[in-house]
Amino acid sequence: MKKKWKLLILIPLCVLVLCAGALLIYNAVENAAIDRTGLQAYSYQGLRYRIYAPEDTGAGGKYPLLLYLHGAGRNGKNNRSQVKDNIFFETILSEDTLAKYPCIVLAPQCPKGKGWVRQPWGPGIAADLMGLLEEITATYPVDPARIYITGVSMGGFGTWGMLRYYPGYFAAAVPICGGWDLDDDVENAPVMKDVPIWAFHGTLDTAVPVARTSDMVDALKAVGGNVRYTEYPDEEHGIAGKVYSEPELLPWLFAQVKN
Repeated sequence: MKKKWKLLILIPLCVLVLCAGALLIYNAVENAAIDRTGLQAYSYQGLRYRIYAPEDTGAGGKYPLLLYLHGAGRNGKNNRSQVKDNIFFETILSEDTLAKYPCIVLAPQCPKGKGWVRQPWGPGIAADLMGLLEEITATYPVDPARIYITGVSMGGFGTWGMLRYYPGYFAAAVPICGGWDLDDDVENAPVMKDVPIWAFHGTLDTAVPVARTSDMVDALKAVGGNVRYTEYPDEEHGIAGKVYSEPELLPWLFAQVKN
């Protein structure tokens, strides 16, 4: 009888140990695969992030910095989800792209229960994000006149929000299927009107209504804002692949220089 009870205890424990071991191996393999892309994992005051920098950063040259803000489904603390299986990084870190546009790429991971700048995802971490940016620009050879920001869904909201709070910091922005939907959204358009913005949204988006973007674009145009807008009439929420494949997007983005 005692042996039977021992087996009943040992078997689940063995299964648990095997599962934990398999998870550790899986995580290690996944981290190694991401590391091979050049996106190295770090943490700044608890904010986890991945960063890619050209190998010759010690040569004295300055590089554009491209900040990417992920959507809500990639929140967490594993420092992988924000870059794993992500069309943005497949595009920007390809050999062809890096040959044309060598740059530093920064990809923070927003903690669970929080948002980049606002509700409904949780308390915003805009100040933490700016602290990270300032740390990176002090540590890496970043060209302060070419700091760009882009984001998808919650990251699109984050992009608009960072422009609202820190409009003088960015040389250009590409918000995708996001918006700014507090009561005072359009009233703040003049704050960011001088930042070159190319916004994207799908007309059939049911996750984030297209008006979230189009209202901001209209408000910017009304005050003479430097804004472009592409709306895909047959697309829903998942437009990131189409956006980052736009042939004119990267030439436009990397041509922007802050005065």
